[in-house]
Amino acid sequence: MIDTPVLISGAGPVGLTLALNLSRLGIRSVLLNDRRQTTTHPKLDVVNCRSMEIFRQLGLAERIRAAGNPTDANQYSAMAASASGPFYSVMSDRHLIYQPVSQAEQAIRACRDGSLPLESMQRIAQMHLEPVLMAEVEADPNIELRMGWRLYGFEQGSTGVVAMAHEVDSGEAQQFFAQYLIGCDGPNSRVRNFLNIDYDGTRDLVGELFIIHLRSDEIAGLFPNNQPYWHTWLTRPGFAGLLVSPDASRNDYVLHRPFAPRPGESLESVVDAALGTRLRYEIVQSGPWRPQFLVARSFGRQRVFIAGDATHQFMPTGGLGMNTGVAEAHNLAWKLAACLAGWGGPRLLESYEAERLPVARRNREHVKKCAAATFEAQMRRDDALLAQGTAGDAARQEAGREFERKVSRLYESLGVEIGYRYHGSPAIEPDTASEPAYEEVRYTPTTWSGARLPSAFREDGTALFDQLALGGYTLLAFDAEAEACAPLQEAAQECGVPLNVLPIHEKYLATLYERRFVLVRPDQHVCWRGDSLPVDCYSLFNRLRGAR
Repeated sequence: MIDTPVLISGAGPVGLTLALNLSRLGIRSVLLNDRRQTTTHPKLDVVNCRSMEIFRQLGLAERIRAAGNPTDANQYSAMAASASGPFYSVMSDRHLIYQPVSQAEQAIRACRDGSLPLESMQRIAQMHLEPVLMAEVEADPNIELRMGWRLYGFEQGSTGVVAMAHEVDSGEAQQFFAQYLIGCDGPNSRVRNFLNIDYDGTRDLVGELFIIHLRSDEIAGLFPNNQPYWHTWLTRPGFAGLLVSPDASRNDYVLHRPFAPRPGESLESVVDAALGTRLRYEIVQSGPWRPQFLVARSFGRQRVFIAGDATHQFMPTGGLGMNTGVAEAHNLAWKLAACLAGWGGPRLLESYEAERLPVARRNREHVKKCAAATFEAQMRRDDALLAQGTAGDAARQEAGREFERKVSRLYESLGVEIGYRYHGSPAIEPDTASEPAYEEVRYTPTTWSGARLPSAFREDGTALFDQLALGGYTLLAFDAEAEACAPLQEAAQECGVPLNVLPIHEKYLATLYERRFVLVRPDQHVCWRGDSLPVDCYSLFNRLRGAR
């Protein structure tokens, strides 16, 4: 029997991220995956702003950027009759999200009001993201990676989990004893099924869609500067679809259609219609798929938890599938590490579901709205769209305006990406102030308890996020003498909780962060704030670490 602190089933992006996060916290893990290699198809096409902040904390942001869309390439979204035009709208400069990463970074550095994320999003296909994470895992001595191994059962008790796995090809069996088992094993999660946890939501709400993965060295020539747009939404009489370029520097494309080829249609005729011309290309893969809007009713129990697609299935309108899973892994990793280190109390792991389940449900509703918006925007297919003269110009302009009004929410919703707050968590001290307004699209910076700390830069240019402790709490202390922080430090020491005090003197940061003292967790979320320390700092830390 192999003994490991954490056993992870599933080595997709979420499982890989969880293992790496645990390792950064000094925790060993065994990672099982029934496939022997990373995916060879694009799948996702974006790592959003919040996920890039998380990968930055893990030291991986630059490697991911190097593997994805060049930092000087566009991240535009457009609507057109075909990839050859005419184009009704190109969203290029109305929001940070469309700007090349190099340009967005300048805007982020110039921002002093906390309204922007620390990292812009990264356009990248999953088949290029996974190898970056996999290479990091393979080089990490804290992680034992077993590709081609499948979990087939487990039993949990008061001290740990006994799990059974076998090698897919040979049938060789192996038992593992882990203090915790985490299922990052996808929509058909064995871990979730063994726990008898069902999804909540209506299955197959929008029916069956169709996808074509193709490669071509000629499609880029249809776009300015040979740089294909990230998303080109296609609509005209008799045709609708979405052409995706996950990376402007590569020749992979994905064509989404609302239905499979009709009788008399070939895959090639569908691709030609989307491109608006005949070009040379290779069809790599095609087939139907059924988007879902599902969230698990529970995220685990006792010593077994689930994350990623095991907890939710979302239509990719809004890019919240894997990205929700990365935030789940980030939330769970430090709590597992705290419990394994002995300072995390029994309620700390309960807070994982209490915090992340409502976020998954909120993200599902956002994705539904985005899906409805795209369907509505593509319903305009009157003949005037292709007409010459003023009537055609007017129809195309109106289609473009409608596209921007409705579809922009897919891309510009920083409120959803970085504005979520953990309400009612047993691991957060409730705020005494009224909760600030929340919007899905617009992000309002706040240090209200449960919110992600707004990102900002120090006067010397250092990102404040880079000064937060990865393995413990950070107390932001504004113009406070050392003795003013002593009661909290003494309470943390008595509870065995790692605490770093970060003195701050910049007045603009004092205004942004709203209180004299702001306590931040390892996952960069505020868990308490005040203009003076609590009367009982010991009780505060007992709540935050899940001891009461």
